[in-house]
Amino acid sequence: MTQPFVYVDAPAATPYRYGLFSAAAVVDPADQREFQAGVEWEPQCVDAPAPTNTAAASDLDREAMELPDGVPLVQSHVIRLYTGLTGRSAARPDLLERARRAIGLVEQQSLEHYVWTGEADTTPHLAAASTLVLGDSDAAPVALESGVGLLESHIAKQAGVLGVLWAPRWTAGWLVSKSLTRLEGPRLVAPLGNPFAFAQTTGVGPGNAAPDEDEAWLYGTGPVMVRRSAVFLPRLPEALNRTSNEVFAVAERFYTVGWSCTVAAVKVKLPGVPA
Repeated sequence: MTQPFVYVDAPAATPYRYGLFSAAAVVDPADQREFQAGVEWEPQCVDAPAPTNTAAASDLDREAMELPDGVPLVQSHVIRLYTGLTGRSAARPDLLERARRAIGLVEQQSLEHYVWTGEADTTPHLAAASTLVLGDSDAAPVALESGVGLLESHIAKQAGVLGVLWAPRWTAGWLVSKSLTRLEGPRLVAPLGNPFAFAQTTGVGPGNAAPDEDEAWLYGTGPVMVRRSAVFLPRLPEALNRTSNEVFAVAERFYTVGWSCTVAAVKVKLPGVPA
């Protein structure tokens, strides 16, 4: 006679590391109204170097000062994620709690994918056709260390503060092997201190340009903000289909993801990969 399986606890799990949430400011606002349409904010940006005027302030013939017109505005649209499971027994009230835990396990990787690719009309997203490409690297990829340097320099010029470097998750080994990362608390940062977001993504470039096997696209942005709603769950009576006695346990959460000042891309050649 076959013996029944013995139920045991699942193995201990270590949280996902060095992704979007480690590099961004993550905010869980109390006011949920912002997740109806989205959010906007006015970033403080720069354009270095600042112009100089050597004439004395009292000189009537000094050149007129040129200043940017208006205040920049960032808008971030809503991203809605859901996950869960179905169960055949209404005697499992833990199914809803399992759905809640599931959204927490998948939200970071999912946001990385949508914010990188623009799939499902995500706005803003990194791989937009309008994203600036640095160093003419769309024509000829640059060395990995050169690409990181171009992005860090661009962030400093356009934001004046630390931003975020975005890299496909599968490139982490190459960046580490080139000593382009170091550990600072919960973050992996680039040589000048900009944190990396190692994203779960297809890795496409601006306009959804796919890199060759020996290439990768990296992005740099100003400071990134992720805002998250509460997790929405049905009550058990609402989740129960009384005809089939099936529980439809679904968790939903709303997000906005955006960045200040700038976004730029660079295509790099991966070292040691045969062309």
